[in-house]
Amino acid sequence: MRPRRPRLPLLLATASAFMGAAAPTLADPIDPFEPMNRRFFAINEALDQHIIAPIAHRLGSAPGPFRAGLRNFSHNLSEPVVFINDVLQFHGGRAAGTLVRFVINSTVGIGGLLDVTGNAIPHHDNGFGTTLGRWGMGPGPYLFLPLLGPSDIRDAFGGAADGGMNPLTYARYAHKAAINIGTTIAGGLGKRVDADQDLETIRATSTDPYASLRSFYLQNRQAEISGKDVSIENLPSFDEPAPPAKPPAAGDAPPKPQAAGAATGTAANASACAPATERWADADLPYATWRGG
Repeated sequence: MRPRRPRLPLLLATASAFMGAAAPTLADPIDPFEPMNRRFFAINEALDQHIIAPIAHRLGSAPGPFRAGLRNFSHNLSEPVVFINDVLQFHGGRAAGTLVRFVINSTVGIGGLLDVTGNAIPHHDNGFGTTLGRWGMGPGPYLFLPLLGPSDIRDAFGGAADGGMNPLTYARYAHKAAINIGTTIAGGLGKRVDADQDLETIRATSTDPYASLRSFYLQNRQAEISGKDVSIENLPSFDEPAPPAKPPAAGDAPPKPQAAGAATGTAANASACAPATERWADADLPYATWRGG
């Protein structure tokens, strides 16, 4: 019997690419599917508040050895993909460390339940989406999908490729389907626990959590590709209106006429009136430096 391959990421990537080809030319090139993404975001928020977050919080309060074992096992299953992408990015030292981690933890560490290497060779995430970014590929349109969360065309394609290049995808062992489903759910819940503080900060401080989460995700992905640090406190403001213009006093002189050929407004005024993407570019944020496609 032929081994089953993960199809959901591939279908998502194909559908997203199709929608990208049919997107209207006047749409925001960063988020041309914003109406759809916002609907999916609202669905995901409801699922998160009533189902996902409560389960994740229970997992976060579980005994330390149980929680650590799930995370170690999930990390160990991802090491082959991390190793391949380390090689593709020409990081020979990191690739060697990843291979050593996988061999030791898969044997001495009882199939990855124990992280024997520990801080001596720490785990790091890597995927084909990051490899494509380091090869110069732009992220493409932003996507938000229920349960899967924020993404983009590049990462959707990268996720599909990661499933295809993982040797464990083609291995046969007892209870494979149940183990794959369990580790996927446990890994997703673990990431939800790790992201809890950032999500709560976004919800508490932003009147448009969708836009703030989008910016945080895109800047975070670029940080993983370029090596720059991104803090949630450095997100641009989406919601604060510009302060009203101060009316001229009674004795003030009329404004001076501009010289011939001069622009009709100052650079600062032009930046204030520009769309959000141009204001980010003016601020030289990482988000603005990598939008090529």
